[in-house]
Amino acid sequence: MNILIVGNGFDLSHYLPTKYDHFMDVMGAIEKKNTGSKVHDLTIHSVRTWMEMLENMWEEKDFPDYSMNFDELYSKTRDPKFIKKTKGFYLTEQVKLSAKEVLKLQYRLELNCWYQYFRKHVNDIKTWIDFEQKIESALILAFKFIKKIHLKFEKYGKIDKTIRSLTKITSEKEDEKIYISELDIDLLIKLGLFKLNIDYGKVTNSDFGKIADSRKGFINDNWFHVKEKIEYGFCTEKYMSFLNSQLEDFIEIFNLYLELVVSPLVLGSTVSIDSEDWMYPDKIFSFNYRNTYQRIHDLVEVEYLHGSHGEYQNIVLGVSDLEDESLKKIKAYGFTKYHQKLFKDTDYLFLDRYKNDILLDQKKKIDLNEQLKGENRGAYRDSLNRTIQNCETQLNLNFYIWGHSLDISDKDYIIDLFSLNDDGDRNIRVIVYYFDKNAKFSLLNNLLAILGKDKVEHWMKNKWLQFKENPKIVLENAINSED
Repeated sequence: MNILIVGNGFDLSHYLPTKYDHFMDVMGAIEKKNTGSKVHDLTIHSVRTWMEMLENMWEEKDFPDYSMNFDELYSKTRDPKFIKKTKGFYLTEQVKLSAKEVLKLQYRLELNCWYQYFRKHVNDIKTWIDFEQKIESALILAFKFIKKIHLKFEKYGKIDKTIRSLTKITSEKEDEKIYISELDIDLLIKLGLFKLNIDYGKVTNSDFGKIADSRKGFINDNWFHVKEKIEYGFCTEKYMSFLNSQLEDFIEIFNLYLELVVSPLVLGSTVSIDSEDWMYPDKIFSFNYRNTYQRIHDLVEVEYLHGSHGEYQNIVLGVSDLEDESLKKIKAYGFTKYHQKLFKDTDYLFLDRYKNDILLDQKKKIDLNEQLKGENRGAYRDSLNRTIQNCETQLNLNFYIWGHSLDISDKDYIIDLFSLNDDGDRNIRVIVYYFDKNAKFSLLNNLLAILGKDKVEHWMKNKWLQFKENPKIVLENAINSED
């Protein structure tokens, strides 16, 4: 049986713009689109309320046509060569965001704290793996200062003025101040933990200690146990719930990108996979959210391990695990992939069927070995030994991994796959495709980090594991034949 495991690199091999950079560049272009003036403070309503209001407004008024086509959406791309290839493969004129869709996305982007946070790091994050790591960094940063807030409250909670020094009144006592670097306070404002105070257009001094640009931060009073009642203290649960819901809103923004920008791309001609040893799959395990193989090549059974896009999307986008003990204490599991997979009912069983076959074999061996014990068993001892040797199931599975980073964030899946030959050769073979030598280097590095030197060497020496260059995607009649 041939099983294809695909990651984002599979979509990129088909010149679909699904890189993190592609997504953020398009969102940046939408954000900067001139759609006239908006309400000064969008936080007066929730995203859902604004979407309903905009829908109603649209029916009542005639709005200018500030729709955006493919070229405008990717006008500021950092990957122009790739986008040129996309235009050569696909009928990009099919992609056009209506004025209403543009305006709605602008409101969503401005109201989403995670988008604002990631926009600050737009040049630091190159891949979706980097993106996941930044989520954990943000959580650690936020909780670092939440702990300081709690400690100050515990120490000075009975002194009204001192508690207000955390929010509105500058304390003269040095130990009552919370010092925050310029970068950190900026990030925490983007994450909604603090608010920036601007008095008559001028930024005042900080309650949290002297900051180079003299900005003054307030603890966002939405996160007190009772709003505007600082004497009741800070509620961590409220804030973490906010971050969780904002991450879900960010996922919905990404889902809209896939729905409105990527999915409308239609091939201008048929494509084929050019590779000497390519075997068309009987099944696909996908870490992507799109059905690219089915749309472009053939209808094959697909299990979406991290969910799929669409009207009823159940996209999984988070950290692999909580390494920081402080995050475990506040039960920040909603940001982990395994919590989201369980909560959103994605296909998270992966190779359980084959692992169960192996467990049954192992049980048979134990039972038969029990029968070999004791006296007067010699007459059928040879027969039992032959039965034990023959009870080992040959799984006969060929895995082709295309476009997956083999990063530690998906280590559980990788460990499961490479455990199938643990008790002997069950005819499991794995081919890992790579884009170039640098990619091969990284893929091998990642496998060594997860599986260890001995297992990787054992698999490669036995030729159970091989690395091969990506198959080529050949377009019969390119729309744009220029390189």
